Amino acid sequence: MGRRHGPALRVLVIGSTGAIGSHLCSTLRQNGTEVIGASRHIDAYDKNSLALDLANITDALAAVRKLPKMDAVVISAGITGLRECENDPELSRVVNVGSQVELAKWFVVTGCQNVVFLSSNRVFDGKVANVKCNAEYSPTTEYGRQKSQAELQILSLGEAARVIRFTKVLSEESKLLVDWVNKIKAKQPISAFTDVSLSPITKDHACAVIESVLSNPAPPIVQASTTDEISYFEMACSVATQLDAAQSIVRKQTAGEVGEKPLPHSSLESSNLTAIKSPSSLSTVRKIVEKMV
Repeated sequence: MGRRHGPALRVLVIGSTGAIGSHLCSTLRQNGTEVIGASRHIDAYDKNSLALDLANITDALAAVRKLPKMDAVVISAGITGLRECENDPELSRVVNVGSQVELAKWFVVTGCQNVVFLSSNRVFDGKVANVKCNAEYSPTTEYGRQKSQAELQILSLGEAARVIRFTKVLSEESKLLVDWVNKIKAKQPISAFTDVSLSPITKDHACAVIESVLSNPAPPIVQASTTDEISYFEMACSVATQLDAAQSIVRKQTAGEVGEKPLPHSSLESSNLTAIKSPSSLSTVRKIVEKMV
């Protein structure tokens, strides 16, 4: 187990306007934590926010030097689209590796005791289920390669550094689910992959894991996943059923038909999260869709 961290009094969330980052900021503030949110979508610096563009390492480092001392930093920013990373590997590498590693390094060197980097199950190839924390890296995408490179460098900074790997994080704002729900309500067919796996967790679950790592003993690598896996097709059928539509409204599709790669497995072994119970995939989907109807 890692060294025990006390309650974080002042937390910087880098990527505070993203899906996880914005929810984390809200959750932490509700729990009485002082939060500073940093994002390229923020125009100016005040006591609660910081304009931060990871596309320029020099400017990013200059920006964080304006900050007071942080008790903890959560790095939740980056270019997350698989296709975006493939199409512009140079820029995405600067954003996802170079800037994030340099920021983590700066905070550790200047005395921050808890620097948390959010990563992904895409550091693995998806050939096996329930991948253990200490498994060898095996990324098959540019995004996964960048995440694995950043992980290695951040973990080398010492005991103040933590990595949290998430499986797919979904919410009622997720573009795919919004599109599916709207089409099903309009009695329009949808298509979903039969050969791409996911182990979806909610934003609430992701934030609970982050909060636990911020305030409790934690190993260097923590993983958060559902207890099982489903295909996108199975998820779509579940959504259709919940909306009282026939499952025939969901059409089967393979990844290769649209130029994507299959992903047989997606789950991570998350037994090192003793305080947080992992949900099942379908219960996660049902919980999210309930908020959308």
